[in-house]
Amino acid sequence: MTISWRRAVWAASVGAMLLGCPPATKREKPPSTECSKFGETCEFSPGKLGTCVTREGCTQGNCFICQSQH
Repeated sequence: MTISWRRAVWAASVGAMLLGCPPATKREKPPSTECSKFGETCEFSPGKLGTCVTREGCTQGNCFICQSQH
C-alpha cells in the first residue's frame, strides 16, 4: 500500500511539472479610488490598498470612503 501511494504522489508531481501552470484566463482590474459599496477593495493612495467603509453621520449622497488597511 505504501509503494502505490508513493507512486501516485510521484505521478501527480511529474504530471504537474509537465503541464505547468494553467494560463491566466482573466486579469483582475486594479482597485478603484472611489467606493460604491461596503467592503470593496480600493486604492487609498498610490500603491496602498484600502477598504470601502461607511462615513459616520452621513445621511445623503455617497457615504462610502476608502480607509487604509494599515
